[in-house]
Amino acid sequence: MNSKILSLMVSLFVFGSWCLPVHAEQKQVFGEYEVHYIGLTSNELDKDVAKIYDIPRSRTLGYLSISVLKDNGGSIPVAWNADITGVMSNLIGQETTLTFKRVQETGALYFYSTFRFQDEDMYRFKLNVKPEGSDRTYDVKFSQRFYASE
Repeated sequence: MNSKILSLMVSLFVFGSWCLPVHAEQKQVFGEYEVHYIGLTSNELDKDVAKIYDIPRSRTLGYLSISVLKDNGGSIPVAWNADITGVMSNLIGQETTLTFKRVQETGALYFYSTFRFQDEDMYRFKLNVKPEGSDRTYDVKFSQRFYASE
């Protein structure tokens, strides 16, 4: 991955002053669209940034960030608006509907949701992502284990 794309990805998943050194990039590609996602404990968010966006910081509150990029034929994909809905479920099938908030900053556009989780439980995420201007809705599915951070 070249440095421009890496820099863009960092800006999409970072509110500006915190970084995610232990979290790997996760994405799914659907033709000209890329859907990037990252889940972590909201306690890992920078205090000042969490305050700006009114995100409670807690050891048992999960944070999921989604960004959609579109390949416009340039050297790097551009942030793209989308309608995002989804649910998460634990391994015994208990579901929680996720509500996403849209955040737009200079050169970045992303959506986030917060949710309660049990320490060390595995969760399945099923998202429906409909990029603006597209006739298709893309199914994004992944699983992640969450740990109560200190």
